Amino acid sequence: MKSEIPSREMGRQEALHVELSRQSKGGLQLISFIRVCEPLAIDTLRSGLKILHQYHPLLRARVEKDNKYRWVCDVNFSEIPIDVYRLDKEMDFEGEYSNQAKKYIDSDRYAYCLSIFCNHEGLVQWVIVNNIHAIMDGRSIMTLFLQLDQLVQKNKPFRDNETLPLGESIAKNLEVAGYVGEKHIFHDADDQKLNWPVEKVAPASKRQAGAIARLLCPEDLHQLAKIGKDRGVKLTAILCAIASIASVVLPTYKKGEEIILALDGRGLCTPPIPLEHIGSFSQTTQLSIPEDPTSVDIIDFAENLQSQIYTVLTKQRPMAKKIVSAYTVAEVEAMARETISGSESFFAGICVSNVGSLSKLGGRMKFFDIEKGMVTQTNGLNPLTVISYTTNKNSVFVFGYCEPLLSRNSVLLYIKRYMDIIGGLIH
Repeated sequence: MKSEIPSREMGRQEALHVELSRQSKGGLQLISFIRVCEPLAIDTLRSGLKILHQYHPLLRARVEKDNKYRWVCDVNFSEIPIDVYRLDKEMDFEGEYSNQAKKYIDSDRYAYCLSIFCNHEGLVQWVIVNNIHAIMDGRSIMTLFLQLDQLVQKNKPFRDNETLPLGESIAKNLEVAGYVGEKHIFHDADDQKLNWPVEKVAPASKRQAGAIARLLCPEDLHQLAKIGKDRGVKLTAILCAIASIASVVLPTYKKGEEIILALDGRGLCTPPIPLEHIGSFSQTTQLSIPEDPTSVDIIDFAENLQSQIYTVLTKQRPMAKKIVSAYTVAEVEAMARETISGSESFFAGICVSNVGSLSKLGGRMKFFDIEKGMVTQTNGLNPLTVISYTTNKNSVFVFGYCEPLLSRNSVLLYIKRYMDIIGGLIH
């Protein structure tokens, strides 16, 4: 008897992410760089990935759209594009990210693709995962490679054809848990769109996604977290304050703009979503900032942001997305068109995501280290995205942007200011 193919209706956020990526031809795809730390044969890597492809139903997903958007999980591992390259030099993150950002994933056929880079002996040095953001976020990539590491070490064998159930959308889970969102899928303050001007107007077809990474030793990041600990201010709030203060160096800086904070929605659900599952679990909240963020003490600023985050987590104010499950395809298509249009402003403010510590999520890995990752932003939603996390070796900060909406030179000014602020706090 043939088993039933897992399938479900998408939540509103998932549907919008799919449509944004479609209309901008890849403008909302997550590109993750994973370094291989021990000798690893390509066949061993493929075998482990094939098992996990079967284990996680969303890895087998493709999109069907009629009167709703649906995941249909029937894509075989053999249908996933896997490109294999020989690498005779150090990995060029910025250059290869740019190359990967040009790969449009046709979600009608599959939801992710892989690039494998081998040395002259044929052993794997790097794995790059390129997926539509509606399928996986950064925490899910961490989970996936923790499980793959266990498989390669044979510490956690999976049974043949073992699979997890296909869970409901994060939006539905949050709705059931009693969380609500604002009136619209994107936040609106007093019904007025907060416009952050672009540097140069360009349609989606003329935009190029970019990403720049910086490293910080874990001890320095621990010191930064310790600074706020005495006042009950968590690292995420401090990083949001830094992101806001650094933005004043941007040529298109606008007073009163907000920070969009990406939160891990798994633990907010009832019951919580298990850590072994993968999906796109990030939810956002809008954080208001002072007219002149440089005029206030950083920790005082972060304490205020911490209070705003708390009111969202305790359901005292809505998240910055419309969480209710009901939507129409026409509504989602229209929102995507408006977002990616070649307008003179971004739709929202700087997005900040502190993914957290890989070791706290699931322990140390032997074979893999998640080096860098960033979401492509040719959709024109945010002027900048700042993702931070701690791997087994480094604290990583990745800054994502889109030229010519925001120039690389402007981003470099921003990054210098951002890292200088951290340095001033910890030294």
